[in-house]
Amino acid sequence: KSIDDRELMTNYSSQWFNTTPEPSLIDREGKPVHHLFYDVEPDFKRENGLSNIIITTPAYSRHAYHVDLNSGQRHYDHTYCPQKDVWHEQSGAFDRPPFAIGYMPRALDQLGEPQKVIVFGDAEMPNDLLDYNYFRVRIVAAYVEQVCPEGNCVGRDNWLSRLVFVAVDPHDKNMSKVSNKEDFAQKFDWKKMSGYLENIDGRNSIGSNGFPAIRVKSLINFEEAYDYFKKRSIYFTEAELKKIQTGCHTLYNRLWTDVGEERVEDKPAKTDAELKTKLALRSELRKKKKPVGFAARLREFTKKYHSEVATCERFVYHGNINHNSDKFWFLSYMGMFYRLHKEGQVFDCHKKHWKKNTLDQAGNPVYDINKGMEFCEDRDIDVAMDYLSNFLKTLNSSQPPNYRFIDYDTHVFGTHRKLYSWTKTKTNKFECSDDPNVQIQKALPIFPEDTTWKKRDVRDAESQLKIIY
Repeated sequence: KSIDDRELMTNYSSQWFNTTPEPSLIDREGKPVHHLFYDVEPDFKRENGLSNIIITTPAYSRHAYHVDLNSGQRHYDHTYCPQKDVWHEQSGAFDRPPFAIGYMPRALDQLGEPQKVIVFGDAEMPNDLLDYNYFRVRIVAAYVEQVCPEGNCVGRDNWLSRLVFVAVDPHDKNMSKVSNKEDFAQKFDWKKMSGYLENIDGRNSIGSNGFPAIRVKSLINFEEAYDYFKKRSIYFTEAELKKIQTGCHTLYNRLWTDVGEERVEDKPAKTDAELKTKLALRSELRKKKKPVGFAARLREFTKKYHSEVATCERFVYHGNINHNSDKFWFLSYMGMFYRLHKEGQVFDCHKKHWKKNTLDQAGNPVYDINKGMEFCEDRDIDVAMDYLSNFLKTLNSSQPPNYRFIDYDTHVFGTHRKLYSWTKTKTNKFECSDDPNVQIQKALPIFPEDTTWKKRDVRDAESQLKIIY
């Protein structure tokens, strides 16, 4: 094949996953993969608007792709299809985006998501560059995108707002004279572009009815947008990234060594001698006022670090499936357990079921994980993990957001990238005459298929004999 100049100029090396063998995400050849959020410096310039960005969805793509912050990999999200304007303001149908969609690396917007950028210009952006290359673009304007979290927000004030940059491809000769909001507005019909942005990712739904999920405001000039970005967005410096990565790695190791790693006192005793040793160990731990057994260790760890683990699980990869699979899967289950609790879904050990956390009259969550975990024994945690798969299936079918574990994004329109990570997306309703997303989403697995939770509630042979006699 002929080599695109940008392929040579904008290829970058894998740094994020190259610091330690574990945690690390490696490819089939045993090499660390690129991280599409941390491995690229944006090098964003106020004087000319130039910035490095990562493209997730090229212009006119049939499918939409997102980046998973934890693994740093691109993955399939949904398929575009023709839809009429949900706001009933424009005629015609809106299908594939006539612009590329991406984000500025190392930057989070006001909603805590990668700083979104839409790019106009060279429509022939090669697909095979997207997972290994950044793109140098010229940001010329911005707009405010308002998101309705769920249901019908029309006429209400519960829209969530974030800044989105508008850029052009400086390699495209047709864009050479587009350097500000006015130039862009002369070349593109912003009303029409807004229609694409408000419709192509679907609608919110209540029953069979669809409601607007996105509202797009007028264009903002670059200088105003740049100042807003600097004040209201989060940008990670090299030093901050190193600190975050090191801190999360330390926390993951502590969760494994302090809680998850099997100890002598955790194992089922098969003989009288083993039982005596086990009871002696447990007695000694009690004398030292240390937690005895898995559930007790988990309760103690949860009180100190549950919120931090949930945050780390979103931003920092926790293991290496090829290095220590037991540790990897334990941290995967526990990471999802803590994330769900932080995001409003809890497991009630007393009633032994997952449920949505409700709010009291003051707006505070009724269930507190520290108090709730006091009722949790080994068998309860086993039940929580056993029920997790069905709970996520029910959750995904009833309300946003959707959680899904992706090992390899290998279906026919996937990126074929290795993730081994929990992803969180918002699957909207698509009002097309023939919506392909319904069948596609049904076929996508939700839960990891090659593992099960390692049981923590064990029975000693001696105690079983006592029960029999």
